[in-house]
Amino acid sequence: MRTAHQDIAQTSTEAKKGTVIFLWVALSVIFFHFVLYIVSCSLLLTQAAEVNSSFAEGAVKDHGLYMVMSSVSLLRGYLIISACYVIVLFPIVKLWIGKKQFTRKSIILRTSFLMLISLSALIFRMMVFKPYFVAQWIPEWQSQIMPGAPGVLKSITLWTLLNGIPIVILLVVSVFWMRFLVSLPKAMGNIRFKLAPIMVIAGIVISLSICIKILQSSLTKDSEKPNIIIIASDSLRSDHLSCNGYDRKTSPNIDKLAAQSQNFTKCFTPIGSTLESMVSLFSSQYPHSHGVRQMFPSKKVVDRVNNESPKLPRILADSGYQTAVIGDWCSAIFNEVPMGFEDVQVSEFDSFRIWLSQALYLSHPVIPLYFDNKFGYWLFPKLESFAHYLRAEVVTDRAIAKIKYRRDKDKPFFYTIFTGCNHFAYHAPYPYYEKWTDPNYKGPNKYQVHFDPNEFVSNPSWDNPYTSYTDEEKQHIIDLYDGCVSRFDDCVGRILETLEQQKLMANTIILITSDHGEDLFEPNTTITHGVSFNGGDQGNLVPCILYVPNMEPKKINQLVRNIDISPTILELTEQPKDNRFEGVSLMPSIRNKQHSLGLSFYGETGFPFIQRKIPGEKVLKTPSMDQLTYVDKDFDFHIVLKDMHRDAIISGKERCLRTEEWKLVFTPGTQSPIHRLYHIPSDPNCIKNVSNENSEILVRMKYHLWQWIISGKESNSSEILEGKMPEEYEIPSKFQNIEFSLDNEDPST
Repeated sequence: MRTAHQDIAQTSTEAKKGTVIFLWVALSVIFFHFVLYIVSCSLLLTQAAEVNSSFAEGAVKDHGLYMVMSSVSLLRGYLIISACYVIVLFPIVKLWIGKKQFTRKSIILRTSFLMLISLSALIFRMMVFKPYFVAQWIPEWQSQIMPGAPGVLKSITLWTLLNGIPIVILLVVSVFWMRFLVSLPKAMGNIRFKLAPIMVIAGIVISLSICIKILQSSLTKDSEKPNIIIIASDSLRSDHLSCNGYDRKTSPNIDKLAAQSQNFTKCFTPIGSTLESMVSLFSSQYPHSHGVRQMFPSKKVVDRVNNESPKLPRILADSGYQTAVIGDWCSAIFNEVPMGFEDVQVSEFDSFRIWLSQALYLSHPVIPLYFDNKFGYWLFPKLESFAHYLRAEVVTDRAIAKIKYRRDKDKPFFYTIFTGCNHFAYHAPYPYYEKWTDPNYKGPNKYQVHFDPNEFVSNPSWDNPYTSYTDEEKQHIIDLYDGCVSRFDDCVGRILETLEQQKLMANTIILITSDHGEDLFEPNTTITHGVSFNGGDQGNLVPCILYVPNMEPKKINQLVRNIDISPTILELTEQPKDNRFEGVSLMPSIRNKQHSLGLSFYGETGFPFIQRKIPGEKVLKTPSMDQLTYVDKDFDFHIVLKDMHRDAIISGKERCLRTEEWKLVFTPGTQSPIHRLYHIPSDPNCIKNVSNENSEILVRMKYHLWQWIISGKESNSSEILEGKMPEEYEIPSKFQNIEFSLDNEDPST
């Protein structure tokens, strides 16, 4: 009897002891995270005080309450983290104390020590796998982890330290809690016994429903119409794919597909900017036709595209295709212009409030530490809109799931998968950031290109520091870019593997492409896109690798445009061409690569967020981004070009006409129009202006370029070089006297 009383007393004592430990562990964890929250909020306020632009003033004036409420909403993340830490640390602290006497101080110290160890491990993990987060806060930060170690040994060691040990700890903690649940009173056991039949029945029902779905899937016959998949990466350069002659093996998966495809090596987008280019691709129209001519369109322009422009996805949907676009922040354009896609699974980005939210979230280190995952994207949906989150691997997972578990398998599908793998600032997770880089590099661009977003907004010459970079610094940035290419290639490989497993390759048309290329320190360029035609073709040249089942593969070196892709797909799927299309089908060249389409390339630049530079010439000076735009409260807080600058922006664009041999560039000057003529075969980087030596070619190219600029009339290569010429023509005065009126208040603001 005495023994029983002693057992009860001992159990009661242990329970009280456990309760006290649990309480102080919980309080310590909550206090720790509360301090972290306050410090993070203070960091944001400090950064905001240093920003000097009209956008910053508007953020405080018009969006202060929004920022406060967004900051408060982050507390739920801190509470979830705290709860998880309590569940994990309580058993460890309790086992650590054991039978010894303890005080509140000892519990707090043990908990704090374990928190610091855990936080250090998580930061180290982030430094290894996602160092670009750290580089945002400390640009000069450098780290070499196991330098010189073989790749396999390094991967195994890092996995053991950063994954294996935490898994063992969690298993031990799980055993503790399982033993605790088993030791619950008999009453709880009775409840479990009563619930058991219900749980068994629920399990049977779920299992049967899964089996039925699998059976239905296996019995459904795939469509006989060809499926279509477009896989694109923002800013992907065609000439950085090894299948197109690049000296690095950056793209083995794409190379394998290209060996079975129609590889158009000279495919150009009419404008080197995402929104405008993608609208051109899916509408088969030039920017002057569909109306989106820069990256900050008004609601009126967006409505015009949505209501009037032809759309490849809609045409295919009307003919029985399932259509979907899946992507990250670079695909956010499809929220504005869905282009007829029925299912839009992309981020939201172009709202000014998303920009503000990004600044807020990046000031809280706990977000990338704990919530850069599927649960985090569910808890904080805005994370999917930020450049460093919603990784390309997650987008690929979603695309694979879409392919595997699509509904109505008897219907063909058209899916577009668009990621920001190659977009500036060229950040990528481990191992891609070190795949091509020199491990001995020391500098501010170790893991991504360092740049100041505030300078980007308020200074059109924000890229000037890059002009003084050494060759070593430039090469390192190119190496980072190539790592991004390899990352995209791996994503492509996973999608192709899925298509093989699902036995869909024999009936699926696949296109590898991009929205535009990228400047990478070519002559008179730095690192950007869409602001000039300097340096060669790199800004507007895009991959166009078209896999067509049972079609003889070939490399086609003729000049084509991305506006030709939609007519080609429609012909391949035996759909009639929309009469509003301005592109042509590439099928004649696919059937016979010797057949010349005689196409010429007409292009224009996008939003001038970098000041153009031409050695020896006085080019038009353009204001900063925050002077040219405003936040439209009536258009979901999108950043929009001010009405007063619209004509000047369009007239102030560079224009380009390119044939197989010649390239003419018009640049608005401060005193008169500037025309530069280049001979591509002898000068692919467009360094020497040969206008004086080729006056007849210059006259012909100028006439046909201005016919396109003024009236939208395009000419083929034979018409340009051999056609009849008028005696004279005139360049409109609006292209010679361009002014930005910054002194007058725009009513749209």
